[in-house]
Amino acid sequence: MENQNMDDKDQLNLEKNILENNAEGSDNTEGVKEEAGTVKKKNSVGREIFEWFLVIVAALVISMVIKAFVFSTYKVNMVSMENTLFEGHNVIVYKTGYFFSQPKHGQIIVFTHEEGQFKGLLKYLPVANPGEVDYIKRVIGVPGDEIDIRDGYVWRKASGDKDFVKLDEPYAKGLTDSHGMQLPYKVPEDKLFVMGDNREQSLDSRQIGPVDIDSVIGHAVVRIWPFSKFGGLK
Repeated sequence: MENQNMDDKDQLNLEKNILENNAEGSDNTEGVKEEAGTVKKKNSVGREIFEWFLVIVAALVISMVIKAFVFSTYKVNMVSMENTLFEGHNVIVYKTGYFFSQPKHGQIIVFTHEEGQFKGLLKYLPVANPGEVDYIKRVIGVPGDEIDIRDGYVWRKASGDKDFVKLDEPYAKGLTDSHGMQLPYKVPEDKLFVMGDNREQSLDSRQIGPVDIDSVIGHAVVRIWPFSKFGGLK
């Protein structure tokens, strides 16, 4: 009888030990699972941050490419294009259009003109030219055109035409003076004859000569500021 009691006690102790070991093993398993979950969560957060970083970098690159080759903005800082554009107005400049065609009569363009002591010196160097100034004007003559100014109005004889035609310029402010230039004037190859719409207060081809087509940045197509004047340009 005593031996049987001992066997029962040993059996109980054995079962108790097994249960304790199982419980301890279960705790260890839960700990391992929790640690694995923490590591997985950290990896997920790190991957998400990296993906957002790639998105931001891609957006910046795309923005720079668009600005460099497709569209840019230009802020008008002169009175020479009144009453079409006033100081402080902002326009969108379409830059790729002239990759496939040349500027046309009446289009408003933004171009770079070299001035002062730096003129021509830094043209082929990969640095900003301190002598370069951006202008916004309207195309009056393209290569081969002849330009004349009579009694305050502009006349043009297109290449191949026999006679001069007086231009209809509802955008022009004031009368057009020749400023002493020799007329009629024939626009050379690869050049443009440009004027500001504010004819009495504009530094343009009448004073600085024709503009290199290669210096044209793009075609001003839309005014975006002020919002009250938002719309296409003509």
